[in-house]
Amino acid sequence: MTGLAARLKNTFTKSRFANPESAARHVSLIAGGTIIAQAIGILTIPIVSRIYSPDDFGIMAVYASVIAILGELSGFRYYLAIPLPKDERYAKALVVLSLGLQITFVTLLALLLFVAGKFLLTKLSMPNLIPYRALIPLGLLAMGTYIVLTQWAIREKLFSTIARTKITQSLSGAVAKITLGLLGIRPLGLLIGTIVAQAGGITTLLRSLLEKKGVPHLEREDLRRVALRYRKFPMYDTFSGVLITTGLRIASLVFVALYSTRIVGLFSMAQQLLGLPSMFVGQAIGQVFIQRGSVAKRNGTLPFIFTQTYRSLMRIGFFPIMMISLLAPSLFSLLLGEQWAQAGDFARIISPWVAISFVYSPISNLFSILERQNIGLLLETIHLPLRILALYLGSRFGTETESLLFLTLTNCAVYLLKMSYLNFILGNSSQFLLKNLLIESLWTAILLAPLLFSISLGLGLIFFIVSLCFSLAFYGVLVILFFNKN
Repeated sequence: MTGLAARLKNTFTKSRFANPESAARHVSLIAGGTIIAQAIGILTIPIVSRIYSPDDFGIMAVYASVIAILGELSGFRYYLAIPLPKDERYAKALVVLSLGLQITFVTLLALLLFVAGKFLLTKLSMPNLIPYRALIPLGLLAMGTYIVLTQWAIREKLFSTIARTKITQSLSGAVAKITLGLLGIRPLGLLIGTIVAQAGGITTLLRSLLEKKGVPHLEREDLRRVALRYRKFPMYDTFSGVLITTGLRIASLVFVALYSTRIVGLFSMAQQLLGLPSMFVGQAIGQVFIQRGSVAKRNGTLPFIFTQTYRSLMRIGFFPIMMISLLAPSLFSLLLGEQWAQAGDFARIISPWVAISFVYSPISNLFSILERQNIGLLLETIHLPLRILALYLGSRFGTETESLLFLTLTNCAVYLLKMSYLNFILGNSSQFLLKNLLIESLWTAILLAPLLFSISLGLGLIFFIVSLCFSLAFYGVLVILFFNKN
């Protein structure tokens, strides 16, 4: 027994996870915190979904969409450049510049909403947000500050601290939503819970960073230099970010204008639960990819990092996303309540889009790493109108179902186009993307076959559980074999 323990310890010591500079260790640290955080969120969803109605969730989705879109403007995306400078003084200058821009933007927004908030929200088909307009700048400040500090922490490789803050965010947000909901404060409880979740971890990050690096002291000249040196971020990346985020949130904003807050709530729940794999590991890989990609650019290994990340994300994400979508109608009704059954139908429609987005999202950081923000902006300028057109055509030819179907087809096509461009400028084979996409899609179909067979023939609960266990075990083996080989 002692010999086995010694061998296991020796194996771990020699593995990549034991190396403090290993990307695998960095991903595992953030992913570990994210997994715990999302587990808290998953465990509380059946409670929250029974306290609040789909209409309540629809108002929260619209509020979150507004915050997310404005968040891309508030700091002009200078925070994305924080991990890039070699010189520490310029990194600190970027931190100060980003925080200063955040505070200035939020102050001006608060004044605008105070003076003309009712008029603007009515014109934008968001009258449901009028009673809660004071929460918009508050939520924006919380989210923006956390993002800036997270980028600084990524530069300093404080990945364990980032992981702890994710747990804090999830736990504090869930407690606030449940407590306020039980007190009958609806839908305000969802909005306040969202703000609490966004602000959670700010003090932890700030304390760790100040202990390691101290309070930034810099000259005005440093601010001017970094503002000019990284001017492509506000010139291109900011508008690209606005277009990307608007594109991701456009369905909620259009649905509230065309249909109702109930439809928005159902759609947002489908998107949230189907995006669980992205929440678990996709965000963690994306954050580490920024740091590793910046280094890889300097040492010439960026094409290799791209190919490995692309293949890894497909192997990790495709099967879980498609499995959730397959089981969604029954699963949503069982876990969330009968009022959420239609959200399961929505999940099936959007699953291909969510799967491709899971792969593209971390890789999209290459536009910043390669300083090709202008091309990224051009592609997003094309993508957003296509999304709006898809939603409009769907409403003309049918209902929200057709709108989601058209939107899914459009997103899949454009995401593949964007990744093809990145693959091309890195000098990789033009057949690489399509070949690996087909391979991983085939493996996903094979893994889902036992479940499809069990469900379609109605073979009963026991056979379904056996099929599910078999598919999950086979998936686990494929993931382990892939990472051992690569």
